[in-house]
Amino acid sequence: MTNKLFYVSLITLFLSVAGFTQNRNITGNVTADGNPLPGVNVLVKGTTNGVSADFDGNYSISVRADAQTLVFSYIGFLSQEINIDDRSTINVEMVENAESLEEVVVVGYGTQKKEDLTGAINTIGSEDITRTPITSVDQALRGQTPGVFISNRGGDAAAPINVRIRGVGTTGSNQPLFVIDGVPVVQSSNQSVNTSSATESNPLASFNPNDIESITVLKDASAAAIYGSRAANGVIIVTTKRGKRGGGTNFSYDTYTTFAQRRKYYDVLNTQQYLDVQQELALPNFDFSEFRGSPTYDWQDAVSQTGITQNHNFGVNGGSENMNFNISAGYLDQKGITLSQNFERYSFSANSDIKVGKVFTFGESVSVGFTDRLIPSEPGGSTTLASALNVPFAPIFDPNAPRGYAIMDRSNVGDLANAVNEPIQLVGINDTGLNETRVKTKRILGNVYGEAKFLEGLTYRISGGIDYSSGDGSFFQNNYFFGDNDANKIQGNLLVNEQPVELTTNLSNTLTYNNTFGKHNLTLLLGMEETYYQYEKLRAQGNNLNNTALLLVNAAATTTATKEKDHWALRGYLGRLNYSFDSRYLLTFNVRRDETSRFSKENRYDYFPSLAVGWNVANESFMEDNSIFSQLKLRASWGLVGNQFTGANFAYLPQVSYIPAYVLGSGENLVAAPTSLVFANSDLKWEVSEQVNVGLDVTMFKNRLNFTAEYYSKITSDILVRVPLPAVSGFTFPTDVNLGEISNKGIELSLGFNDQIGDFTYNLSGNFSTIKNNVESLGGNQILANAVSTTTSRTIEGEPIGQFFGYKTDGLYQTEAELAGAPVDNLAFDSGARAPGDVRFVDVNGDGVIDESDRTGIGSPIATFFYGANVGAACKGFDFSVFIQGVGGNDVYNYTKQQLESLNSLTNKSTSVLGRWQGAGTSNDIPRIDVNNANNNDRFSDRWIESGAYLRLKNVELGYSLDSEWLNKVSNEILSKVRFYVSGQNLALITNYSGLDPEVTRAQSFEKGENALAAGIDDGYATPQALTIQFGTRITF
Repeated sequence: MTNKLFYVSLITLFLSVAGFTQNRNITGNVTADGNPLPGVNVLVKGTTNGVSADFDGNYSISVRADAQTLVFSYIGFLSQEINIDDRSTINVEMVENAESLEEVVVVGYGTQKKEDLTGAINTIGSEDITRTPITSVDQALRGQTPGVFISNRGGDAAAPINVRIRGVGTTGSNQPLFVIDGVPVVQSSNQSVNTSSATESNPLASFNPNDIESITVLKDASAAAIYGSRAANGVIIVTTKRGKRGGGTNFSYDTYTTFAQRRKYYDVLNTQQYLDVQQELALPNFDFSEFRGSPTYDWQDAVSQTGITQNHNFGVNGGSENMNFNISAGYLDQKGITLSQNFERYSFSANSDIKVGKVFTFGESVSVGFTDRLIPSEPGGSTTLASALNVPFAPIFDPNAPRGYAIMDRSNVGDLANAVNEPIQLVGINDTGLNETRVKTKRILGNVYGEAKFLEGLTYRISGGIDYSSGDGSFFQNNYFFGDNDANKIQGNLLVNEQPVELTTNLSNTLTYNNTFGKHNLTLLLGMEETYYQYEKLRAQGNNLNNTALLLVNAAATTTATKEKDHWALRGYLGRLNYSFDSRYLLTFNVRRDETSRFSKENRYDYFPSLAVGWNVANESFMEDNSIFSQLKLRASWGLVGNQFTGANFAYLPQVSYIPAYVLGSGENLVAAPTSLVFANSDLKWEVSEQVNVGLDVTMFKNRLNFTAEYYSKITSDILVRVPLPAVSGFTFPTDVNLGEISNKGIELSLGFNDQIGDFTYNLSGNFSTIKNNVESLGGNQILANAVSTTTSRTIEGEPIGQFFGYKTDGLYQTEAELAGAPVDNLAFDSGARAPGDVRFVDVNGDGVIDESDRTGIGSPIATFFYGANVGAACKGFDFSVFIQGVGGNDVYNYTKQQLESLNSLTNKSTSVLGRWQGAGTSNDIPRIDVNNANNNDRFSDRWIESGAYLRLKNVELGYSLDSEWLNKVSNEILSKVRFYVSGQNLALITNYSGLDPEVTRAQSFEKGENALAAGIDDGYATPQALTIQFGTRITF
């Protein structure tokens, strides 16, 4: 019986398989607007069996007997699923996908159809954001949006960032306004510790980029004027993900692991090369002969490590007929590529919307972030550069030393033990058991709203938001010292705690009316908004702690404490009118009246209007038979936007400090008393930017090709700048004034193309931007700016802002005869000791003397163009993408090169000094060795200015998605999508820059970014961007 059942089962299985393997042929024709449509992809649903329609739109596909559905898809058209039934012929009429034109774009205080936009607006969707693995919101914009340039202070996820939209328009704050779910992000102090710019952080790193639905960039006045006095530098609107009503409940899990390493190291001398140079230098009282034959210790490698990042995100979203929700949680742990560098983040977000009846809707958005940032300790704050400067024979470890680290004493480094440039025990200093610099933050950004639709087309909305952040910064320096300044290797320990708290509250009320009358569509917006910012910081310092196991300031022998507070307020009244006639002629008018506490009553408020027009040519009657253009739109705008950020929040009021400033009594004693150190400028007023924009939007070939071109002009006047007053005024510090005018002009181009050949889809996109920056007026003044202990930059009329200001050079003097005919150099330390092999500085003004009047512009840190490009493809579950990004036309002050090529110091040096001048004709670049530096060869000059142009292979990614139909079956309908991917970031860099990376910024506070007056300096403090490999999985169920 058993055998019979077995054979029956076997026969039944055979017949079933045979039945399934019987194929039949289906043919048909695919058209669009009655015309054949070649290249349409025809696929049996749930399989990889597919064909493409031929040139005449005909197709023929063999399907199994159990096949139920054919899927017809083509770029620019809506996909269609057709039941096969018993048919052998299936003809399909494809319908153009107008979704791209109907797409709704988030704008200030509302949304707008993409087709009706008249301003310069770019949007990045969640698909583009997650295409490249990122750890911070700002990274999603890098190279993706024309007119937007972003750089950060090194490869640390939480490092300060520098964001520029359409150039540098002022000497002060150039950062755009970030608005997250309707709440403006304001953070002026940054969470830092011990007043170090190296510890300042990027507040956007508190937010999980996986929670973002879209990022909208408002670039011109027409788009941004609705934000008034905060929009001079553009506006970036971040919208987080929300659930869909009636969409059921969906779960997702996203994880990746990243491995990162330094891409490049400084090429420095080995021990024998270093000793040869020092022997020739022959510094008095320094003898290193005992170290001949010593090994070479690689300090750069010793302070570097493989950075490993773990990231996990879990989300759930869904909705019913009257509500929707989205909840997510994330965890990020990023170990940096430098010792004692780590960033950890816990994040949570929850968004929901509830519809009550037909009138009311309520909702909320909340994002919570907890971050813990470990930073290389301040004694080794310049770890990247300091490790290259350490002498190569200095040992790193010593198993016989109390802590296992070699002490920089006489036995290990000889006469360097007590030198000014003594080696630094960078590995020991960055041992968190001995020294630690840590910044923790708690951040809550939330928004609640209520909405009522009383009449058809009329909506009232009230929204209240907060942005709260509290920091806990600690800097601890142990009493164990690695130098040789005293016999016991002991120094006084130090603990600093800083606890800043910032709170921004925002309340807005808007009334929106939208209606269509025949061919007329009208949208009106009226509103009022109030923003109040408060800041408070407590700083406590303890010296000589009794017990370093208890890191408490009050356990120290001596303690000090300070407290600071600040606040400001802003109130705005706003209005917008959008009008379109027959979707052909468009008009947008914005106006905002802002009042600020930063100015006196006489200058407290101002108006910021804008006007824009557009013409949708493709919608004209004479274009009805057009089959090429889906969109052809011309637009133009004009507007005024403002800036209120001054050096001090109450610069119009006298600021009093309690310091020793008075001499009293017969003993002429210095007495502390209230003293005004800053001149109060009651005439201070708004900085205003007048902007003009002309644009062209083109979409062609059934939405497969899109092109946008923009021309912009941005002229900022009454610039808010701090200027010093004459000493006779009695005021010590600079005062805020309105002075000058700066212009930025340029073009922006973006191009995208996507197509499909059978089941192979591909897309190409790119953007290109130019900037011409010029200081139009500065009242006949010039502004000199110092950086890295010297004057590096000058701002003057007729030049770009912050141009490098130094001496020009013309190679080296090769002979005594050349030197004899040289101009007198008043800046040489010993003009009589100058010799062949010294730098030939140019007498710019031709007066026969080299002096400070010969300083001139020697380069500009402002890029004149930048670009980005993406290439993507997908086929049968596989996907591949490449992203490149670059800049050009800018210069970099290579301070690290200046330090590594110094030929009169005890520090290690670049191998380039092996090609130094050693006789006539041996070199025309690197001067001779001179212990006294008689010619002052290292002065700030064009020797240290290099091109900052580069092309970076930013990201390459390969992914594979499991077949959804198969996945659904094998998982019992639990899993809907699984994707695996591997990606690489910063895989290649093409540049002539000799430093580690030409993408440099000295960005500090989030509010101000990089100091525009002294930018483009590679000071060696930042960790270079890492080369990374990433493995990830994304699961939806």
